[in-house]
Amino acid sequence: MLVDDIGTKAAATRDALIGSASDTADAELSSPAWASLATLGSDISRFGAATFVAVLLGALQVFVIPRRLAITTYGEYRVFLVYVTYLGAFHLGVVDGAFVRWAGRPVGIMAHEWRRVVRWVLGTHLVLVGIAVIGAQLAHPTTRTYIIALAVCALSVNTATFFSFALQAAGDFRDAGRVIVSAPVLFVSAVAFLPWHSLPVVLAEYVSSWAAAALVAVLYLARLTTTVQPVEPPPDDSIDYRSLVRIGLPVLGATIAAGLAQFGDRILVSFRVPVRTFALYGFASSVMVAASAAINALSRVSLSHAAKYEGTARAALLGGIYDVLGTGFGTVLLGFPLLEQLVGRLLPAYAAALPIARALIVGSLFWAAIHIVLVGTLQTYGLVRKQFVLELGGTALVGMACAIAFASHAPLWGVAAAASGAGAITWALGAAFVRRYVPDARTHRNLRFAAIGGAQAAAFGIACTMADAWVVRSVVYAALAFLPTFIAARAARAHWGRRPTTARRAIA
Repeated sequence: MLVDDIGTKAAATRDALIGSASDTADAELSSPAWASLATLGSDISRFGAATFVAVLLGALQVFVIPRRLAITTYGEYRVFLVYVTYLGAFHLGVVDGAFVRWAGRPVGIMAHEWRRVVRWVLGTHLVLVGIAVIGAQLAHPTTRTYIIALAVCALSVNTATFFSFALQAAGDFRDAGRVIVSAPVLFVSAVAFLPWHSLPVVLAEYVSSWAAAALVAVLYLARLTTTVQPVEPPPDDSIDYRSLVRIGLPVLGATIAAGLAQFGDRILVSFRVPVRTFALYGFASSVMVAASAAINALSRVSLSHAAKYEGTARAALLGGIYDVLGTGFGTVLLGFPLLEQLVGRLLPAYAAALPIARALIVGSLFWAAIHIVLVGTLQTYGLVRKQFVLELGGTALVGMACAIAFASHAPLWGVAAAASGAGAITWALGAAFVRRYVPDARTHRNLRFAAIGGAQAAAFGIACTMADAWVVRSVVYAALAFLPTFIAARAARAHWGRRPTTARRAIA
């Protein structure tokens, strides 16, 4: 499930890591793909629309897959998804390094180099698949299935990710969005219509959907690059495997740390409880697709545009996303009581997962703010090591919070609440951390964001305890959360309504 488990991998820009804002502005004015700052809104719309479709498909999976699989098989499938998040480690940073190299540069350079890079990616993963097939023969049948499936999935996912990143580096967010949609469309269709539902079959369907997405993506990339004249870079800037690893490893490390911080509770729970019990925690995680989609869509697009701004305008663009998140969070919570009602009627076996989902959804706002606003600010100012420190700090806090919850014999919803609390603390400490190293980030409205998010979460908690009927809960929540959500929506409209003019003035 793309947006649920691996959608949090944010795209960094070449200028954010190794360039300057003025160089990016020059590149923008000279490249058709980055010709106008007004493309920010259209890129968010295109990529966001594709992500929204993926969200709908993810919501469909919430009701389709648990109904098609036995609860134990579903738990085994969710355990598999926990580790899919970290399969990017097997490309050793090459995919991220290629994106960093190509973003903001003429598409002709990518047209000259991408086939060589994909051969490196395929070669590395084919060796991995061979080792996995040989080593799996000594394992238990279920473990053997996991080992082979993860190795082949790494090949499919990382190849598709490479092609998607290449499309984004070229500014082709429309086709990149189509790639995002293709994998969940194929997977949901296979699970819904094929009559076989054992663990090996479900994992084969998942891996095959990503392989098909990679095929779709390479066709888009080949078509794009054939429309431009290949450009050979200067001899002192020629591409090689070592340079891509050296550039990409910091980004990859930060991405893996981000996954550990945001999803580390699921790893700990998977080790502490039986598979059948973990199915409940996994189900609760699956309803968080909207938050993951927001991170996926907003981070990739906003980071690609943020380096085009200078001074406080750059930090202000990212800080303005706080209001977008507050608006979206307040709106999503309004529909949560209806979702609970549907789960209770259609999937009664998973009704016990709803308290876990409530605890997780409260923390989703802060994880989105961390990975879009705070991490985005550090990336665009070239502070990748500081980003890594922030992500590791979040991982440590989540680990300690969940360990304390387990030691206290807390129920699973308590573990989820501990993870969400760790996310809120990570955001608060991270906001101070970013303000210290990025003076321009003082334009961020951190206190307003915390007040709005806290008021919305409190309204949600009150509504959940006041009544059992979902309609009443929705009405109570709407009444209590209207004002903070309205404030966030009005601020977002004011911010983004004037942003293109401010951006042009900053570049001029």
